[in-house]
Amino acid sequence: MKKLTPLLLLALSMAQAAPAQDIEAGKAVFKNCAACHRIGEGAKNAAGPVLNNVIGRAAGTFEGFKYGKGMKEASTKGLVWDAEKIEAYIADPKKYLRAFTGNKRAKAKMRFKLKDAQKRRDVVAYVASFSKPAATQAAMASESTAHNGMVSAPTDIKANQICVQNAGKQPYFFAVDGGGDTRLTNTLAPGETLCTTAMDMAKTGKVSVFETADHLEGCTRIIPIGRAEQMLKYADFDRCRWSSNDS
Repeated sequence: MKKLTPLLLLALSMAQAAPAQDIEAGKAVFKNCAACHRIGEGAKNAAGPVLNNVIGRAAGTFEGFKYGKGMKEASTKGLVWDAEKIEAYIADPKKYLRAFTGNKRAKAKMRFKLKDAQKRRDVVAYVASFSKPAATQAAMASESTAHNGMVSAPTDIKANQICVQNAGKQPYFFAVDGGGDTRLTNTLAPGETLCTTAMDMAKTGKVSVFETADHLEGCTRIIPIGRAEQMLKYADFDRCRWSSNDS
């Protein structure tokens, strides 16, 4: 008999028949979440990241928020939020991250646990009401593109930085390396950027992209310091299309 993993056991425990979700009830439940999270028009990061459009978002990628190591590890392993995953996560954040990552020492910055299953379903329905459908999000992304069809490149790159931007159509795992211990990695949703500083006297750095954190074959590009490279189209074995290919 196949052994059940902790993550599968957690999912099965939530798979029992349940009453319908109630968005209005979820709004009331969200008052518990509002101590750390903001949602709706004008929302900004607080103790937790903004939850607008969290459905379909790669975990650990909301711009400007400093995520914990456990969430970053889950992000590198391909966690993308949907309603079911959020329900499982808010039941016990630490337990979920440890099950998803396989790291028994993973920790969650979020310590609040919502034990009531119906309240979890209701609050997730409320949060999901602030997430646009995937097709709408894709349309919004295309509205932000430049006239040549590319996602607008970052313009605030510092002289000692190298950056990579996901200008593709889905999340990918990226790395930026300025030498020494300056290498950073993260899963980036479309339009998101990852930057690092470079070692003193370095003239170039490199950026890489992989389909997932566990994917061995991807693409790497050497670029000058002070520049942002855009990954336009992903293909294995160093066959990606980069913005510098068109320059």
